[in-house]
Amino acid sequence: MPMALPNQVFDLAILGGGINGAGIAAQAAQAGLSVILLEKDDFASGTSSKSTKLIHGGIRYLEQFRFPLVFEALHERKRLMDLAPHLVHSMPFLLPCYEKDGLPPWKLRAGLWLYDLLAGSTKWASHQWFTPAEALQEAPDLDPKGLKGCGLYFDAQVNDARLVLENILQAEKAGAQCLSRHQVERITENTHGILLEVRNLEAGATFEVRTSHLVNASGPWANQTQKMIVPNARNLVRPTRGTHIVVPQVLTDRAVLIKSQQDDRVLFVIPWRGYSLVGTTDLDDPHDPDHVQPTEEEIQYLLTEAGRVFPGRSWKKDSVLSAFAGLRPLAHSGDGQASSVSREDRILKTGRVITVVGGKLTTYYAMAGKVLSEVLGSLGKKKKPAPEKLPGSPQEPWDLFLQKAIRDWPKEFGIDGAQARHLASLYGKRAEEVLLLVQKEPTLLGRLAPERPEIAAQVIFAVRNEKARHLEDVMLRRTELGYGPYRWGTASRKASDLMARELGWNEVTKKNELEDYRKKLFPAPKL
Repeated sequence: MPMALPNQVFDLAILGGGINGAGIAAQAAQAGLSVILLEKDDFASGTSSKSTKLIHGGIRYLEQFRFPLVFEALHERKRLMDLAPHLVHSMPFLLPCYEKDGLPPWKLRAGLWLYDLLAGSTKWASHQWFTPAEALQEAPDLDPKGLKGCGLYFDAQVNDARLVLENILQAEKAGAQCLSRHQVERITENTHGILLEVRNLEAGATFEVRTSHLVNASGPWANQTQKMIVPNARNLVRPTRGTHIVVPQVLTDRAVLIKSQQDDRVLFVIPWRGYSLVGTTDLDDPHDPDHVQPTEEEIQYLLTEAGRVFPGRSWKKDSVLSAFAGLRPLAHSGDGQASSVSREDRILKTGRVITVVGGKLTTYYAMAGKVLSEVLGSLGKKKKPAPEKLPGSPQEPWDLFLQKAIRDWPKEFGIDGAQARHLASLYGKRAEEVLLLVQKEPTLLGRLAPERPEIAAQVIFAVRNEKARHLEDVMLRRTELGYGPYRWGTASRKASDLMARELGWNEVTKKNELEDYRKKLFPAPKL
């Protein structure tokens, strides 16, 4: 018989530990509800760590006349910069205009003007327009052939996996129970509430969770989850695959938006962790969400389009440092082209079960608020929490905090300025908790990889304070070392040794952890 939790009935159970589930858990717990969140893998292990790492209005949606979506996203962008300034940073974007793009300069300039107008007082600076000569001064590597001008506008970059993690930590601080690697195997509903049969995938034991309300926030798995509730339910999401590649850095301080000449999609080349992130594709993928991989065709597509705009760089397959793919859980809406499917969220309520589909990373907070309003209304409560900064957000303005970190931490903790910037941008004010580990154990100052800022203390902190239980958790989501040239070898061995010390792994477990992690990499490194 499954074992029942001592806390018999929760106000709200949430299935899915991506950005939507984490955001709902944080707001619901702060509103005083009893909350349990169940994730069958690591937090943010699916779509929410496989994004283009942007908090943006979505300038391409202007062409599709989706002005309300752009307006909401631009204003949510400002909210997230206030709630998590250590994770969300302003970034300039270049928008080159080429003869073969099919868009005249006046139309792009009008779009930039409209983008600023929709942002209103939330914009950081007005857009600019450069002549071809001025554009090449801004980015000398741009292809000058056929260049008719170039726009400059501003959006923001985010560490997506850590945005999820800090929402999880915020939810737990407010009293929620957030359990990773716990899979729901059965859902039954009656007049008394909803009963979940849950398996702890680490221990193998099962137990029951009773809740008065349930949110299905399982993203690409939402169709399967819904069929556990209603066996003949129609599909609610249309998963589309987005693939990204990581290549040696192209531009250091600005991103570039590219309009594909193959299919009119919008692609980005973005500075990321000392490399460049190129993406993304948008293809229907009806296969198992547990096994999403980039394809060779997608990788070549990205190389070709980026190479067209930056012809002086090497865009051969062997220049790809790594690649990753995720599934967008878009609301199911017919058989049109994948890239034309709406990104707006949909909240579907049937009795005490709410399913969330669609949406963007940028608008997760607003979406979570809509879900919470539904639950509070059903419970006969009305009070919603005021927006609260995430755990790592410093009290002082971000610029002052970063200046202080770069000035003081090298003297206090023995790190260099680049490491201070890295740790501040990753953990915010929580970075000092990481560095206190170094004071107690100086060997934890050791770098995980040469020429990289990551230190051993981050692995220990991830295990003790950030719910990391497997090597892939640390390498892919707590540090993101798994996406660069140091993804395999010394760094992964050092991290596994440190985790073994903390978690009591023996040599067999360490070997298995390394192999499991290796299989998650694309292309998989050779043994």
